[in-house]
Amino acid sequence: MKKVYLLTALAFASLGVSAQKQKMTAKEMNAEVIQKSSLKPVATQKVTVWSNDFSNATNWSFANATNDNQDWIISTSTSTTLGYGTGAFLDPNSTISNENGYALFDSDAVGMDGGNQDATMTLTGSIDCSAYPNVILEFTQRVRMWQTTETIFEVSNDNGATWVQFPVNLDKATSTLYQETSQVNISSAAGGQANVKIRLRYIGAWDYAWLVDDLKIIEQPAYDLRSLSPFVAGTNNEGLEYGKTPVAHLDASYDVGGSVINFGAAANTNTIANVSFGSGLVYNYNVGSINSGDTLSYGATETPNLSVGMYNGVYTVSSTEEAAGSALFANNVGNRNFEVTNNVYALDGIGVNPASLQTTTTLGSNSFTTTTGTIFANMYHLRGGNTNNVVVSLEIGIASTTTAGTQIQVAMIDTMEMITNDGFQSLTDLNSNVAESDYYAVTAADIAAGKITVFFPQPVALGDGAYYAAVLTEVSTTNIIRILNDETVLQPWYASVIHLINDGGTYSNGNALAIRMNMGVLGLDNETATTVSVYPNPTSEVVTIESNMTEGSIQIMDLTGKVIANEMINGVSTSFNTSALTNGMYTVILTNGSTVETRKFIVQH
Repeated sequence: MKKVYLLTALAFASLGVSAQKQKMTAKEMNAEVIQKSSLKPVATQKVTVWSNDFSNATNWSFANATNDNQDWIISTSTSTTLGYGTGAFLDPNSTISNENGYALFDSDAVGMDGGNQDATMTLTGSIDCSAYPNVILEFTQRVRMWQTTETIFEVSNDNGATWVQFPVNLDKATSTLYQETSQVNISSAAGGQANVKIRLRYIGAWDYAWLVDDLKIIEQPAYDLRSLSPFVAGTNNEGLEYGKTPVAHLDASYDVGGSVINFGAAANTNTIANVSFGSGLVYNYNVGSINSGDTLSYGATETPNLSVGMYNGVYTVSSTEEAAGSALFANNVGNRNFEVTNNVYALDGIGVNPASLQTTTTLGSNSFTTTTGTIFANMYHLRGGNTNNVVVSLEIGIASTTTAGTQIQVAMIDTMEMITNDGFQSLTDLNSNVAESDYYAVTAADIAAGKITVFFPQPVALGDGAYYAAVLTEVSTTNIIRILNDETVLQPWYASVIHLINDGGTYSNGNALAIRMNMGVLGLDNETATTVSVYPNPTSEVVTIESNMTEGSIQIMDLTGKVIANEMINGVSTSFNTSALTNGMYTVILTNGSTVETRKFIVQH
């Protein structure tokens, strides 16, 4: 396989690949949501100036001026199909008043490719904010954005003669589902005003949906710093934030940082950002003074001394005016976790991310309909040298809606080949730049375990560089695989990609599919050498495999790469019945996660 060294975003962009997902004209991209994001906690403020829970439709007027003829409505629907799978509010803790009505703009309902939507929903009365010079609009929302989507709150203080726009959701990734409580500072238009009107505005073209409930105008506190966008990424990993990294593939240095917004009405001074991953890994950054409404970034390149283990990062911002223990200090704290492993390499952070932040969807064989097959792939940076750059198998996290018998194939693909090779029919069309497995049929045990492990016929030894770990699926509505997709951390567009066979397009996922690499090591030093014996050889009825490995797995493959047997190591020796096997050579692969050993034997009846 040809190795490709670290590529920059600019290099990828020069290949003409869109830096965002492209929406299919037939809208076949269907991300099954299996775990919704929980509501973000918002600290209690001083005074509620006004509220509306959409229980009375006469409080609102509706208008649109577009050819799609789509209005806002007040809905009580609980359908999961609203907005092309956006779905109604999920409210397990009864914190949303959606049962008595919520505002809904379903862009998908009557939209059309190339359509045009611009609709408003306006409060018929007015709100008196004259006693409150600093005010915040708080709302609960469920939303999925597309490239044409604009979600806007508009405020008037002259009975609707003029309106000031406050766009929201500008930080949201396309196609990703969000459900949360959010706030926007409307002091510039509503603060100290006696005749305030509010309207919701949706601009789009056959997109998804925006659901809004429980609007409030509350008094803005004087001091309210908030921790935003924490990150930790290897300096040479091109912005990718890996959930799990084998110790042999750690970068020499890491970029650590984030940002802080002053959501309070007054300035903060002596602002400090503290980032702690535990004893010995604590970093402090001086942010300085930060004015109301401003957002400042912080961070630096660090050289942490990392070893195998879990690292739970806590990013805390504080100031002279808002120190630990302050009333609104809960949102001064952010989190970013990662794990250093012996052998598992994962772009996703499922099981690593804080549970309160974890958001997971799925993509798979029934997500697209205009292609004969789909390749899902994650990028990985290998820097362990030929001894450590050994891929034994790929592990794919799957949803319970996967069906037994579905066939998949896994491969390691050169990065440039994956991005530039359009219209290929299968993985084998990727010339000599591919190491692929035989087709693997998903089992009921795989589905029960929530993961599939597919071994390569031989451990794949690679040079240093960047590669895609890939899964090929057929397109089917009956033979289904749904691969978990971690949406918790937004990744660079090239980190996780989707290639539609015959479509000729490679699309960005923007998140992290649960396609992980199980790494091995070629050879060991004499002190810890592994002994393996395979006998009798040749054999006709039974083959016995002895090893000093105390844990791990044993696989037997034929010359085509088909897995004949796959069992866990449960002792010094393991025996397999070979009476039903055809004559020929077979390969034994033993791995315990850090070591790979292969042996061959012959069946001769």
